[in-house]
Amino acid sequence: MATYSQDILIVGGGITGVALAYGLAGSGRRITVLDRQTPTNRASRTNVGLIWVQSKFLHLPDYARWGFLSSRAYPELVAELEAVSGLRIPVQFRGGLIPVLGEAEYRQRGDYIVKLRETLGEYRGDMIDRAALDALLPGIRFGREVTGAAWCEEDGVIEPLALLRAYRAALPRKGVELVDRDVLDVRPREGGGYQAITDNGIFEAETLVLAAGLANRRLARFALNDVPLYPDMGQVLLVERMPYVMPIPVLGATQTFGGTVIIGFRHENSGHRMSVEQKGVSGEGQWAMRVWPELADKRVIRSWVGLRVMPNDGMAIYSRLPGHANAYLICTHSAVTLAAAHTRLLPPFLLGGELPETARGMTLQRFGIAC
Repeated sequence: MATYSQDILIVGGGITGVALAYGLAGSGRRITVLDRQTPTNRASRTNVGLIWVQSKFLHLPDYARWGFLSSRAYPELVAELEAVSGLRIPVQFRGGLIPVLGEAEYRQRGDYIVKLRETLGEYRGDMIDRAALDALLPGIRFGREVTGAAWCEEDGVIEPLALLRAYRAALPRKGVELVDRDVLDVRPREGGGYQAITDNGIFEAETLVLAAGLANRRLARFALNDVPLYPDMGQVLLVERMPYVMPIPVLGATQTFGGTVIIGFRHENSGHRMSVEQKGVSGEGQWAMRVWPELADKRVIRSWVGLRVMPNDGMAIYSRLPGHANAYLICTHSAVTLAAAHTRLLPPFLLGGELPETARGMTLQRFGIAC
């Protein structure tokens, strides 16, 4: 079996893996990304594409700050990726909205934003009333129960497949090798470094980065018996194409750049089950019709299931593996939102340095694992 050598080996070529590879490309190291998609492990291909930082992670303030850092780095990154790849990336950086139904929900969301602002010290958003919501999205006739929305100017939406394609097109132009291989096993190499055993050859490197989503649990077994993450299942409905009326994304019922509408916000820990459950998606569809009644007259084109890469506590994992100073574990369910941070802020860590201050609590140590 042929053997190939490089300096840094990244296992996983979804959005997280290619974002890291692109950030490392200027380091002078020889970098190879190994990736082959599987039927169930396709997070990059079942993603709405929201760059979403608002009204979440109050209990994890550093993770919230990390999301804002990524959002703020996005515009410059997208412009650069388009220039390097030669591809257009549909994106909107005009904020984001969470519609609320009734006065009680309006107050609840408002209280949360107040607490988040107090915790973070700043927050570029607030609650807006129904009149302001109608003014922001005049092309949508919201349902009578909609009393307003939570608004954050630092949210956005991007076409996730276009982002992935642009990264992958840019990498060879930056000197990074993309190799289509199924990684069967990863193990330390005698004398130092690591080997990735694939279906067609052995790849060796001094530095190993595991960014293979849920497959990280299997690939990290040489150092860690149980990676603290699980598959978080989401189900979505795709509604037929409509005139484009949503320049600002709405959480839970987001219009794509092509005009279709994706409905879904479900979280379910169901292992690797990939079957659509009618009860789950019907509830989300009913909510969407209360928010946007016009959807009741539209056809559902299809429904599908996606598996998020969910660390046990909901926060990203950026860590060296136990006993392995040059082997890194990268796991996050927010690959799109955090892509800019992964490209701009994580490379020094993967080159042997420390994590950025905001991310230093995101190692395996928080689970009681020495690393």
